[in-house]
Amino acid sequence: MDEVHLIFQRALKTLKVAESNFNNEFYPDSINRSYYAVFYAAKALLLKKGISSKTHTGTIHQFCLEYAVNDTFDKEISKFFARIEEDREKADYDLTFEFSRLKAKKI
Repeated sequence: MDEVHLIFQRALKTLKVAESNFNNEFYPDSINRSYYAVFYAAKALLLKKGISSKTHTGTIHQFCLEYAVNDTFDKEISKFFARIEEDREKADYDLTFEFSRLKAKKI
């Protein structure tokens, strides 16, 4: 299996974990896994074009340049990607922040 396929398979598995966490009301964990599912899918799409980045910010930036700016994806996807990265950081590090079921479902 090539690396693109392996990364995309990881995205799909991570999404399943996000759904399980959501269904069990572990909303911060669901948000974390949802973000990583999107992140891995973006990495796979970039790698398919021969592009890689060593950082999350770089991956988001490259994805937006390659796919949102060129109208392959709706431009709102780049805003969404940046927002869910912020939400993932809150879910991971801000122990006082409360995530609702609705927020986790949107992500």
